[in-house]
Amino acid sequence: MTAPFPTPKTDEAQRLLSPEELEAALRDIGARRYHNLHPFHRLLHDGKLNKDQVRAWALNRYYYQAMIPVKDAAVLARMTDASLRRVWRQRIVDHDGDAPGDGGIERWLKLAEGVGFARDYVESTQGILSATRFSVDAYVHFVKERSLLEAIASSLTEMFSPTIISERVAGMLKNYDFITKDTLAYFDKRLTQAPRDADFAIAYVKEHATTPALQRQAMDALTFKCNVLWTQLDALYFAYVAPGMIPPDAWTPGTGLVPEPAVAQATGTGTLTAHDVPRLPRGVRLRHDAVRDQHVLLAPERTFDLDANAVMVLELVDGQRSVRDIAGVLAEKFTADASVIETDILAMLNDLATKRVLER
Repeated sequence: MTAPFPTPKTDEAQRLLSPEELEAALRDIGARRYHNLHPFHRLLHDGKLNKDQVRAWALNRYYYQAMIPVKDAAVLARMTDASLRRVWRQRIVDHDGDAPGDGGIERWLKLAEGVGFARDYVESTQGILSATRFSVDAYVHFVKERSLLEAIASSLTEMFSPTIISERVAGMLKNYDFITKDTLAYFDKRLTQAPRDADFAIAYVKEHATTPALQRQAMDALTFKCNVLWTQLDALYFAYVAPGMIPPDAWTPGTGLVPEPAVAQATGTGTLTAHDVPRLPRGVRLRHDAVRDQHVLLAPERTFDLDANAVMVLELVDGQRSVRDIAGVLAEKFTADASVIETDILAMLNDLATKRVLER
């Protein structure tokens, strides 16, 4: 999924730019190439992905997060100026933390746990896509092998991250019932850390890219980093969103995902009894569609039309009444046999439980 990225202008590639012109050229690269433009991110932020697709993003992105301090340590090891090292090492602290349970990697693990993964599975990275591993490892190799200027310039994607973070947090909280503010706590600190890191990097690049060739190297390094981020989303898009575009034998559906925790798997068994207390799972809501004058049961990516009888029953499903209690309320209301009503509503509720829009 290659974006139509134009090549740099000839005059920018051959003449020495002023520091202001260089910064403008670098920002232009981000405006055209940063991964906030990728279709996968647009779907993610707009609430167009299902839960497993969001989980795939969280799982694969962990590898990138985990390797950032490895990358930064490689850059740090090449700095001979102690003043530079003092600034740069803060990046490692930001991700590794000062103690166990602290830092950006820990917060990303909590994000992954928040969408249903076991921590040890995420840390093992056994479920990530091969393209994820390849692109992240390529980034680490890049900062080890290229000049210090190029290594620092490649980090300039931080200039653009506050915008994507704001879009991501707002969009995911609005559109996904299984996402909470705590789940996305990783991004809170990045809103201040990223601009700080970007300010240092852009100042360094503007000071040290003193020839057209060095300026070109800095721009190419930022382009490479944008490609690293873009490639990771390409992999997610083609593996989880548009598998029909790939020959069926070339991919494995669900690679990298693990089942929901046992508690979640236990819901929706369709084996409710009269003594069970039914309730609507998180993300499932009873709503009235004013346009159609029809009550519906809203679930993630699904909608169920309800008849009047089903509405009366579900209005009594409050997580406190048992099936027998609900039958008793309706029997009293309609002066009917409670045992007959109980049999009828058990059939209806178990049907909904089988469809995973009701649990006990």
